[in-house]
Amino acid sequence: MAAGLRSLLVWVAIVFAALVAADVDPVVIKGSHFFYQTNGSEFIIRGVTYQPSNSSANEQADPLGNLAASVSDCMRDIPLLTQLTTNVIRVSYIDPTQDHTSCMDQLQQAGIYVLVDLPTNLTINSTDPTWNLDIYNSWTQRIDALAKFNNTLGFFAGNDIVTNSSNSAAAAFVKAAVRDLKAYMISSNYRKIPIGYEINATEYYDSVPLYMTCGGNASAAIDFLGISDFNLCSNNTSSSFEALTDFYGSYPAPVFLADYGCRDAAGEPRQFEEVQYIYGNNVTSGGIVYEYFPDDENYGLVSTSGSSIIRSPDFTSYSSQIAKITPHSTFSSNYTVTNTITPSCPTGASFSASPTLPPVVNQNVCLCMMNSLSCAATPELDSATALLAYQDLCGGDPADYCPGVYVNGATGTYGAFSMCNINERLSWAMNYTYDSSQCGNDANATIQEPNNTIAQCSEVMAEAGYDGAGTVTTFPTGPIDYTPMQEASATIEVNGYSVLSQGAIAGITIGSIIVLALIVAGAVWFFCKRGYCARKRRSMYQNAESIGSESPDQTRGRRGGGDGTSFLSDDSTGMVEMQPGDERYLGSRSNTEVQSSRDEGSGPGSVGEVSIPHQRQHGPTSQHSGPELVTPISTKELPAFRRQDQPEEKSLASMKFLSPVAQVLPVQAEEN
Repeated sequence: MAAGLRSLLVWVAIVFAALVAADVDPVVIKGSHFFYQTNGSEFIIRGVTYQPSNSSANEQADPLGNLAASVSDCMRDIPLLTQLTTNVIRVSYIDPTQDHTSCMDQLQQAGIYVLVDLPTNLTINSTDPTWNLDIYNSWTQRIDALAKFNNTLGFFAGNDIVTNSSNSAAAAFVKAAVRDLKAYMISSNYRKIPIGYEINATEYYDSVPLYMTCGGNASAAIDFLGISDFNLCSNNTSSSFEALTDFYGSYPAPVFLADYGCRDAAGEPRQFEEVQYIYGNNVTSGGIVYEYFPDDENYGLVSTSGSSIIRSPDFTSYSSQIAKITPHSTFSSNYTVTNTITPSCPTGASFSASPTLPPVVNQNVCLCMMNSLSCAATPELDSATALLAYQDLCGGDPADYCPGVYVNGATGTYGAFSMCNINERLSWAMNYTYDSSQCGNDANATIQEPNNTIAQCSEVMAEAGYDGAGTVTTFPTGPIDYTPMQEASATIEVNGYSVLSQGAIAGITIGSIIVLALIVAGAVWFFCKRGYCARKRRSMYQNAESIGSESPDQTRGRRGGGDGTSFLSDDSTGMVEMQPGDERYLGSRSNTEVQSSRDEGSGPGSVGEVSIPHQRQHGPTSQHSGPELVTPISTKELPAFRRQDQPEEKSLASMKFLSPVAQVLPVQAEEN
């Protein structure tokens, strides 16, 4: 029993020792130096840039990811990196959707830490800088991917963004990024991982590093500074390093060479004589040699052939030089921070970045703004299209056209919603710029019902102001919901104008179509109904008067036979042809009958209506005047031309006695 317990304790101790060995000591910053957090010894960077070439024209490779090729390469390369006494690799790109545990754990076991560049295709642009939710979300995703590993040394929030006085205003946006990323890690309960910036030593050498640590807001100051310098060759190494150490001797943050390794002559192997200067002073905290993998200019320490690695002459030279170093180091407990004075921010025509930084990135503020709008960008609009539309709206005079999303790092002028994502900024610009009709006519815009009932948003919108030029200092603490296209009324306000909502417009359109369809259907029914009644009355007249039997080939409803010919009276001199259905030769009616006919004329059968089934056919001799009236045949009797006891006769011969000829007004057809 005791032996079994001892065996169990031994295994527990082995597992615990393995876990301790695998979980490296995090690196922290004190003053201008890196230190191991637990043992307090100084951490000097012996680094190599570790970024394979792009796998395609538009796709970067993640060397730390969980893809089989990346894991295999990571395992393959770690022994060579340790042969160079490497303790840091710099990675320019990671895919936040991949898992990085396998490679990061292997690097931990080898005592290798990782520095990661946050910028990818979403970065702070030198000539048109902005700091917004699009960049923020991209960068925080990369922080999320690596924050859990103790061997994550830090993140670069930009490199060589400011290169001269004309784009120096972009420095304000870098500091805003540093401020917000630090706040994000605190809110996410991550350990304090350093965030820094890289400058090019040959361009704008002094003002930028001073600006990155100036001012009273320590949360916006960079934690470290990397210097990219490819001019430290054998012929000027001493003088260059003397200037560098003089300038950064009192810098308040750690300084190291983020990229170095110049070539004395094209095509010649690099000698790396600068290594002795980099590690032979007490100002710089080491450096990162460029680079492990080969590039188009043959800067690689190795070359690859399939899965095989071939050491280049540069590998041999660097290995020899790094083995000679004896860096100056100290312990945290023995180190007293002396450079405690915060530098003043640079001023003058040569450097234009304002000490006033862009607004804090806050998604809830943007959602409050979106809820207040009557006109917004369509939710499905892609970022590229939204950016073009935004530039069209605000590009002419952004300070005047779009003050709520305007930015100027030189004057320190920033719209309250300038930190929102591109679709939200476009939405604000549309709502501010468009009149009552433009929003509905823009395919990229949509009309929505504003929601001004969110209590947390009232103070936010009041601080921002109508034009969005105010400064928001009150941030909603709870989640803000934004559900677009909630149209509660027929009219809404767009930039102060009352316009129809999309639901109202759709309702009017559909209603108009339905009404038009009913009108057409009613007209068809009406005319069909009229024709049916006329045919029915003509048939009744023919049956009642016994004009003659209907032959099988006769067409129903037509007088004079199936061929449709006219019939004439025997005494046709001076008379016109009498067409089928023509009543102009019937006797006159009484005044009562005439008035009755006139009264009925104001109804549906009045002059001007057309009855298609009874369209009149006039012969070439027709000479009547006045409007043509198309009606059913009258069944009125003609008492003036027969005795009361004489039965009505409508034979052809009897028509001779209809003299003088009198035209009888047609009788209005009766409705069924």
